[in-house]
Amino acid sequence: MTGYILDMNQFLNMDDVPDGVVVCDREGRIQAASVAFLELFGYADGELIGKPIEVLIPTRYAGHARQRERYQEKASKRPMGAVQKIFGLRKDGTEIPLDISLQPDSSGERVICFARDASEHVRLTEGMHRTARLDPVTNTWNRRAFGEDLKQAVSERAAFSKGICISLFDIDRFKDVNDTLGHSAGDQLLAAFCDRLREVMRPTMQLYRIGGDEFALIMQCCAGRERGLAFVEAAMAHLQRPLTVHGHSIPIGCSAGVVQAPADGETAEELISNADLALYKAKTVRGSSAAYTPELRDSVEQRFTLLSELRDALREEQFVLHFQPKVNLRSGVVVGAEALLRWSHPARGVMQPAQFIDIVADSELALPIGRWVIAEACRRAAEWNEAAGRPVSVAVNVFPNQAKRSHTLREDVENALSQAGLEPAMLEIEITENTVLDSSQEFREVLAHFRSSGISIALDDFGTGYASLNSLTDFPIDTIKIDRRFIRGVSQREGNDAVLKAMATLGRELGLKSVAEGVESVEEALLVRHYGCDLGQGYYWGKPVPHADFMRMLERPMEKSLAGQGVNLTPMQMDYLEKILKHRFPKSA
Repeated sequence: MTGYILDMNQFLNMDDVPDGVVVCDREGRIQAASVAFLELFGYADGELIGKPIEVLIPTRYAGHARQRERYQEKASKRPMGAVQKIFGLRKDGTEIPLDISLQPDSSGERVICFARDASEHVRLTEGMHRTARLDPVTNTWNRRAFGEDLKQAVSERAAFSKGICISLFDIDRFKDVNDTLGHSAGDQLLAAFCDRLREVMRPTMQLYRIGGDEFALIMQCCAGRERGLAFVEAAMAHLQRPLTVHGHSIPIGCSAGVVQAPADGETAEELISNADLALYKAKTVRGSSAAYTPELRDSVEQRFTLLSELRDALREEQFVLHFQPKVNLRSGVVVGAEALLRWSHPARGVMQPAQFIDIVADSELALPIGRWVIAEACRRAAEWNEAAGRPVSVAVNVFPNQAKRSHTLREDVENALSQAGLEPAMLEIEITENTVLDSSQEFREVLAHFRSSGISIALDDFGTGYASLNSLTDFPIDTIKIDRRFIRGVSQREGNDAVLKAMATLGRELGLKSVAEGVESVEEALLVRHYGCDLGQGYYWGKPVPHADFMRMLERPMEKSLAGQGVNLTPMQMDYLEKILKHRFPKSA
């Protein structure tokens, strides 16, 4: 039934209105409907008269009648514009998105509803919404979608009661691919990572790209973190097959952290934070995975506490340097020392680097503490050279964060040498293989500048990292420090003497000095000398000691010969011991 609408004492034919119009009384019964409204909902003329308006509302809106009653108690104009807020139910059972406007008539006894088909608007809006949530490189959902979907998943109690696992992935060495092969190769690697992960994903899982090489996986209906971790480990194994990009075979390695809700967090923020902690733990060993445990949170809180104390330590000058001697293996003379950081904690006493150095390395304190170490080491080395009357060098380790701020590092080194009055040749900068891998072209140029000015560059812990042998020629390296694991036990055939011998030989062939670290016995000392190492360092000659003790060590250099503390071997005796070693290890000769 169509007719006229009474509004502000003026009559209007509802069929002249392009939108659908329906009029209801205070009880919600339909009194009139326009032709456009009937066509919109698929009803014939008169078919809706007297029926409750709820026949046009999907059953999932169970509270609509109560909402209508509250509105009619205090009716007011509501304009159009609330698109996608309500759906209408057509006669054939299908639903249609509506944009509606409500207006009470002048008597207050009726409510006039204008309805407009919003299907096209919804389609366009959903398309834009999808585009805004999609990552174009990998065709996965993006960080925004991850945040929205995780909050929704956590809030839906039905899914939450079965449990949800979330995993964060970080692709290993992705920066190397971008830097060496270009961003197009990096994009191929990211897309391949996602494609292979989709091959093993279940229908209840959703993948998201949340950063440059970081991904998140929501695993619905996952009853325990052990199940989530088991899936992640199986997926990581599936990912390991190398990918060919631009003619290069590239393995897809990654690290992953796993959490489970509600055990590991009841909000999206808690879950993401704890998953980050698990990922951080996993990344300590590349290519591994880890599940969150409360101990990780405790460890983080302890780190924050220690970090605060480290700031105080820097301000209150609680740091000191100890020096471990480096000995010329031919003469037994102490020719230098490695500067090692110690913390004189007011309550805990002298703390070893293992107790705090990782926290320093990962924080902003690496720059000021590293600057202090360089300056203090140069100052002490200047005192050694003056007291000993001969060249005695000092080696200083560089934090990765210092390498990343190479311009600042250059200024710190030059200022330290200038203020101490130390010759550049008496300073050695030690870098690790991992620092080499993560370095920039600017850092390489700074190292080249150091070397041209006379400063030595040493590659520390050689053989334990991931750097290729090309690094020895690509970087301005003067010295390799053979890690103690290749020295320890070699005199009892428990170590790999073939590797040790090869490293020393490699150094000689490349014109590099070699330092054997971790030497603890006379047999090890003689063996590394026999293999051709130039310098030795380890407890056999001395532990790291304070500056005053090291100064006294310089006053009697020959007491630290290959024969051990306080005992000197003649050349004949040394040759005799070497013959014994050759007889014991004939293949090493």
